[in-house]
Amino acid sequence: MKTIKYISLFVLVVLLHGCTKDLTSLNENPAGYSELDPAYQFTAVQAGMSGDREDVWRYDLLLASPMVQHLGGAWGIQAGGMYQVFDLTYWASHWEKTYPRELKNIEDIVYKTADDPEQVNIHAAARILRVMIYAKMTDLYGDIPYSEAIKGYTAGILLPKYDKQEDIYADFFKELDEAVAQLNTDKGPFDGDLFYNGNVAQWKKLGNSLRLRLGFRLTKVNEQEARNQVEAALAGGVLESNGDIAMTKHMNLSYRENEYRGNGRSQVFKNEAISSGFKLTTTLVNYMHDRQDPRLKIYGGTYLGDGIVGVSQSIQDITDYIEPIGVRPGAMGWDYWEDYGSIVDGDGISRWVGHSFKFVQPSIYVSALDAPFFHLTYAEVEFLKAEAALRGWGGLAHGNALGHFNNGIEASCEMMAHYPGAPAIDTDKIEALKSSYSPFPSDFAEAMDAIHGQMWVNFFLNGAEAYANYRRTGYPSVIIPFEGTASNPSETGGIIPKRFFYPQSELIQNATNVKEAISRLGEKDDWLKPVWWDKQ
Repeated sequence: MKTIKYISLFVLVVLLHGCTKDLTSLNENPAGYSELDPAYQFTAVQAGMSGDREDVWRYDLLLASPMVQHLGGAWGIQAGGMYQVFDLTYWASHWEKTYPRELKNIEDIVYKTADDPEQVNIHAAARILRVMIYAKMTDLYGDIPYSEAIKGYTAGILLPKYDKQEDIYADFFKELDEAVAQLNTDKGPFDGDLFYNGNVAQWKKLGNSLRLRLGFRLTKVNEQEARNQVEAALAGGVLESNGDIAMTKHMNLSYRENEYRGNGRSQVFKNEAISSGFKLTTTLVNYMHDRQDPRLKIYGGTYLGDGIVGVSQSIQDITDYIEPIGVRPGAMGWDYWEDYGSIVDGDGISRWVGHSFKFVQPSIYVSALDAPFFHLTYAEVEFLKAEAALRGWGGLAHGNALGHFNNGIEASCEMMAHYPGAPAIDTDKIEALKSSYSPFPSDFAEAMDAIHGQMWVNFFLNGAEAYANYRRTGYPSVIIPFEGTASNPSETGGIIPKRFFYPQSELIQNATNVKEAISRLGEKDDWLKPVWWDKQ
């Protein structure tokens, strides 16, 4: 029950720190800041990671998710779906929200609990959470302020340098190793934690599982170090069941500025009629439909009526009476002017389906305002174990890959029950999905395609992680880059962008340091230059 109290009070922290705009104030220590209960701040950080509608709308739903061909159809997907610069504020959003809010608070927690043995567990958990937040930042942008970031108050550094991603990753592994060792089960749980209600044993598993994810990032750039980190993570103990999923259980709240307790992605989908234009792409819909994947009807649904799914009484769910149709990657819904035609619903009534209503939209389940957000799942861990088995790492042999692959499918299907109102998936449907991959490929590339095809499906609505994993592996092979059309040209010549642009504000506030980072990209803030671990 203590966690509920912290959810209710975390807005205080957001109001104190969320309005920071410039680099100088980003590093200030406002009056009373040092006296804030770190548990309040911890809750605020976790809620903000997936509860900010304006942020997730841009960096994820309009950029990352369209680039990995999960979502399309909405006006702004011209950025991520067609590889157009379109609006530079989209590319800057996550940076300009995360540094002054999540990172400012998490750094403060780490700083002021460092020497307090009674707060060792919230201190160690904050170190793990800090790595998770910074990892997303560096995976999106490349070199970023890290070692000197948020050091205005503690070290007087107002203009932080941009650390090389290679150095940042080295520190990630040091931090995760130390933080997991520091967690003390004898001290008991800590307050303010939305993931595990302060359960220390689960935080140890999360720290190791994050190390597993990040260790695999290095497979193309330093395979031996990747193996070292993966094996250390597995030896330390990773997520063991769906009970260990790191997720934020959001509240049923509509959008309000500086209110992050509701699900930000869901608030986008309910912002306007017909899911604000968002549709599932043909890439995802066809991949899942071809294998009769039972998650498809939980991820997406087809709805008749010009209203808001899950809200408007006039909406009719016709998912069971129409074949699933996605939008082509990079296309708008209005690019398909053909009406679907007549269907017969469950009451035997003929219904006309026009062109606007024939597509699969985010479902009533995933678009619920209190839908959870999955940060790191047991399914992901099992898919990564399957890859480890393919490589012969961590004491796993090639023959173990299928077992872990099937465990991942089963875990992913079963975790759908966390979506409000979602039906449980029958065991026979899960077994049929597993069987669709039989015989499991013996060829390494084909097996990787299968594993990371399922990883890609599992990452639905976590576009940033899907985007990082796709750049790391090159799978699934069903993602065919958008090459542009006469009416909707690609600005990259049909190449999926490799990284996000730095914010324009950095060229004003921290020009010397950002220009040094840009010089390492070839003197241009180039979105086609891969990040360090994405070795071509």
